[in-house]
Amino acid sequence: MKKRTRRKFKIFIFILSVIILIGLGVFLLCSYVLDVKTRTVIMHGNSIVSDDEILEIADIIDYPNFFLTNTKNIERKLEKDVFIKNVEVKRDLLLQFHIYIEENKPLFIREDTNMIVFDKNNEVKNNVSKDLDVPYLINYVPNTKYDDLIKKLKQINYGLLKRVSQIKYEPTKYDEDRFILYMNDSNRVYINLPKFKNFNDYDKMVVKFEGKTGKLYLDSGNYFEIDK
Repeated sequence: MKKRTRRKFKIFIFILSVIILIGLGVFLLCSYVLDVKTRTVIMHGNSIVSDDEILEIADIIDYPNFFLTNTKNIERKLEKDVFIKNVEVKRDLLLQFHIYIEENKPLFIREDTNMIVFDKNNEVKNNVSKDLDVPYLINYVPNTKYDDLIKKLKQINYGLLKRVSQIKYEPTKYDEDRFILYMNDSNRVYINLPKFKNFNDYDKMVVKFEGKTGKLYLDSGNYFEIDK
């Protein structure tokens, strides 16, 4: 009986020791998980919204706990920003978050209403402090032409569009689709809606004139008139 009792006691002690070790391991693991901070946040694809703005909007500016931070919450917060179209957040084993941003691109700002017009046709009030570096539409455009203008601007290389300072609707009795694009390099481009895509070749055209400024007529004739 004594031998059985000792054996049961030894088994009990062994099981208890195993339970204590497992509990200690779980405690240490939980302590580690609760104490691990995010090491780095890496942004991808953003140009309009700065890295600091993303950290602030997502509420991760203090680099929170890596394991307890919900990536879906980060995505939901960022997608509320008018300049952000889609977000995907991934984490890796190096304690890093990777935030992949697809932005809504502003096409122009309406001078009459001070509204920012985006590539998905929505408009928001221009009350942001950032320099958007996009052209201003400086006069009224009839609704039928306005919708077409947005469609055509979407076809323009975005880097080239940002070099336009102003867009002006200037129809003639022969051409109701005519616009003038005022460039940051002091050139003026006369163009109409059917030929807007030709504007993508702007650099190839003006390089021939060796830095001279003037008027580039793409609405008819495709010729350059140098300023006198």
